[in-house]
Amino acid sequence: MRKEWPAVALALLVLTACTTTPETQNTAPPQPAYNGPVVEIPGVEPKYEPINPATSQDYSANGKSYRIVKDPSNFSEVGLATWYGDEAQGKRTATGESYDPDALSAAHPTLPLPSYVRVTNLANGRQIVVRVNDRGPYMPGRIIDLSRAAGDRLNISNNTRVRVDYIQVAPDGSLSGPGTIGTTVAKQSYALPARPDLGGNGVMNGASEPTAAPVPAQDIRAVDNSTLQSNGNLGAPVSSSGFLGAPQPLANGVLEGSEPEPQPAAAPVIAAPAAAAPAASRPVAASAGAWVVQVGAINDAARAQQLAKSLGQKYGVPGSVENAGNNVYRIQLGGFSSRADAAALQQRLSANGQAAFITSARR
Repeated sequence: MRKEWPAVALALLVLTACTTTPETQNTAPPQPAYNGPVVEIPGVEPKYEPINPATSQDYSANGKSYRIVKDPSNFSEVGLATWYGDEAQGKRTATGESYDPDALSAAHPTLPLPSYVRVTNLANGRQIVVRVNDRGPYMPGRIIDLSRAAGDRLNISNNTRVRVDYIQVAPDGSLSGPGTIGTTVAKQSYALPARPDLGGNGVMNGASEPTAAPVPAQDIRAVDNSTLQSNGNLGAPVSSSGFLGAPQPLANGVLEGSEPEPQPAAAPVIAAPAAAAPAASRPVAASAGAWVVQVGAINDAARAQQLAKSLGQKYGVPGSVENAGNNVYRIQLGGFSSRADAAALQQRLSANGQAAFITSARR
């Protein structure tokens, strides 16, 4: 009988070589120790949710095997992102929920469901927290499928590399994991604006006037991507829908987010003296720099200048108006040499209920 053991061992080796190799992850290098400021970013506030057992089994798709990550507490990876096509709207995700293109959600092939991750667009630095509730994508090199709302906010294209960092939520609600380093989800609402009122003529992109007369509600409309700027070489976003259908490329469009490397900004159009605000409420002194905080965009130049002036006086920073073309005027505050100083102003605006985001100053 012992003479047969080599033959048995050889047969086992052959069988092992024939098994399917599980799909490997594009594991990202661990992040170094971080002692800098914590910046608020938009997204879904992570909450504890039990893992769905129906989605916790290893599986195969498109001829590849996928092994569910059992301990994602230190999970990070880098790769290309996709987003769901419109054909997925209303269909069921892997957790049994109805897919909502306006929700900040995503699909991932191996993370536990549901879960939360922070996604960073490595091309422009934009970050967002999304809830993962579906499986996919299954395209080579693609690591995450984003909802339309999440893709819009990150401004992804067909060649956008992203970093995905897992956020661990304990039963008591405490957060840990690589997705919590250096950022926290803003507590205010970041819901998408209402559908555009094409006949309106007022504040867009979440801007509101804190001190002047309120803008009539019928004039409010959302920013359209046709008003945004791009260097034209990013290409159209990739549409992919995991289990929900075959990938379909979107038509070419104009995208925002291909911001250049930060450069010193030109003098603002309208500057409010810092003395106009109480000394106790002023942020770090602002000067012409690489970062500004945008609080909105409207299609009335005079109104935009009035808002920039009033907000600049209220917060003790320079206010400026950027002509974006197509009769769109962006209201911006500051001109900061560091992103951390801009984040301090953004947090003050958020605390007062004013939606705002940080962007690089344009020459």
